[in-house]
Amino acid sequence: MGKILGKYRVLEEIGRGGMAVVYRALQESLDRIVAIKELDFSRVGSDPKALARFQLEARAAASLDHPSIVTIHDFWEKARKAYIAMEFVDGLELKEALCFLGTVDPGTCVRISIELCRALSYAHERGIIHRDVKPGNVMLSVQGDVKLGDFGIVLVTGAKDLTTTGQVIGTPAYMSPEQIRGEHLGPASDIFSLGVVMFEMVTGIKPFQGPSDVAVTHAIIHKRPPGIRRLAPGVPRKLARVIRKCLRKKSGRRFLTMKEVAEALLKSLPKRTPDSRKVVSTLVAAAGRSRGESTLPLEPGMRAGRKGSRFVFMVAAALLLTVALILWPEGPDPEQAMNQAVVLAPAKVPETLALTVNAYPWAEVIIDGQSLGLTPRAEPFEVSEGHHTMILRNPHFPERLVTLELAANRDEKVSVDLSGDRK
Repeated sequence: MGKILGKYRVLEEIGRGGMAVVYRALQESLDRIVAIKELDFSRVGSDPKALARFQLEARAAASLDHPSIVTIHDFWEKARKAYIAMEFVDGLELKEALCFLGTVDPGTCVRISIELCRALSYAHERGIIHRDVKPGNVMLSVQGDVKLGDFGIVLVTGAKDLTTTGQVIGTPAYMSPEQIRGEHLGPASDIFSLGVVMFEMVTGIKPFQGPSDVAVTHAIIHKRPPGIRRLAPGVPRKLARVIRKCLRKKSGRRFLTMKEVAEALLKSLPKRTPDSRKVVSTLVAAAGRSRGESTLPLEPGMRAGRKGSRFVFMVAAALLLTVALILWPEGPDPEQAMNQAVVLAPAKVPETLALTVNAYPWAEVIIDGQSLGLTPRAEPFEVSEGHHTMILRNPHFPERLVTLELAANRDEKVSVDLSGDRK
């Protein structure tokens, strides 16, 4: 991109939300790569306190010096925009990892959660409640680090709460009951949110669901989460008990501190497990392979995508031409033989089209017996036109069979809710 923001040169846009854009940038004076979060005042007109919260995020996060918290380098305002320059984490969000892998094994869940406990314990001891603990705010680096970020709605003890009366800020599926009700929040609220994250890591689904945010928040306050070991029998009982305790409706019945959560999680680990950095770096590598895989071919020897189809067609035509020239009876001249051979080449190459599959909560997509990867997915699958059989597979629900009739030059979208079925 090349534009200059403060003392940083923007390299590319790496994220965009309702009010902010995130860039990867270079601080040339230190030859350091950073992430820059930009808030545009013109996009937050309906929320007059958004800028104050943005400033609070910068100050609160900058006051925290912990290896598992994203480091803040700089803050400034210019031309009705505000900016935070922060540590760039080379890796991916936990949210992305779960999108590509579905679940993580219990040992990995414990290792990631313990690092989050340490980060949150450090923040709590300094009077800071995060209020938005969720997979999208957890970064996993290729080196094996776990980093908690986005302190945009933190609550600082002794400071004015920058929310409007009656306004509940946070991500509904990860809110504690007391956060939804607008009550006083303490460390127990973040403990509940961490419990939701752990539940999602090992089962692949959120513990409280519904067709709308109102339904989700109602479930958080009034309904019990489904049994963890019923959804994922491989989860150790000790770990399931820790997660259940984090998800107690009454804050006083949860763990009292993040240190207590971390101690209980450590006791749930098998005696011999790799260290945290190795576990996390392995997870990032696995998710990266899943994210970077090209679409598997739908027919033997054919790469998905239009370029691949044309390449295979040219190779097939060349082979067919060679065979025709070898077997052609004596008599016709070579030019005639070539003209005749080309007639024998396939008249039409199957076109490919974009197939978007939305399977809730997630599913492995298998078309014509070949796995194309997992949903949710940023890019659609590329498939050939014609008749196909698609299977959506999630180990927690019965398989769903879908018959596809795909027409050329027309992208398709399939949406399936698996959550109503149970094994």
